[in-house]
Amino acid sequence: MVFVTVLLLGLYNYVLADGGIPDDGYILNFDSPIYVCPDEESNAFVDTSETEVKRYNETTAYLTGFIKFIKGIEPATMVEVLIEKDIGGSFEMFASHEICDLCKELGDEDSPYADYLKYFGFPDQCPFSPDTFAIKDFVVNTKDLPINSATAGRYQVTMNISKNEGGNCLNDKGFIACLKLDFIIESL
Repeated sequence: MVFVTVLLLGLYNYVLADGGIPDDGYILNFDSPIYVCPDEESNAFVDTSETEVKRYNETTAYLTGFIKFIKGIEPATMVEVLIEKDIGGSFEMFASHEICDLCKELGDEDSPYADYLKYFGFPDQCPFSPDTFAIKDFVVNTKDLPINSATAGRYQVTMNISKNEGGNCLNDKGFIACLKLDFIIESL
């Protein structure tokens, strides 16, 4: 789901504290379009086959295309974001974040994700029905991100979407779908 990517990039600011290392000529770029995990539930929930990564120039990539929700987004939807960094050819846990109530974030103008959601055309309230949404040439706004030599490298993001009654991250969760996205932080 593209909205998860938007949320991921918005919350990257919260997951990875700046740590005082200045941006010394680094950029974050998409290294893959959003792709669906290879399980039946995920493939029955969303189709990302029309998302793609294109380049504006040699240094800037953007996400564009369409994402199709085969099933709608219901209240009590939770997103767990796992960010893994490629360390010597194997991905190791780098950071994680939970959005306990996605619907609450969609309708909140003060949400830290509001600036990113505009690129995806999602409704501002839940539930919403199955539909296809256009991704409007989304480029990561790096001012929110601690990108520098300390965070340079390849990353894989796994976004687990679950049913979460009560909006409490500690409640039992029911798996809905899984999406992935790869990105790279590299020098200019």
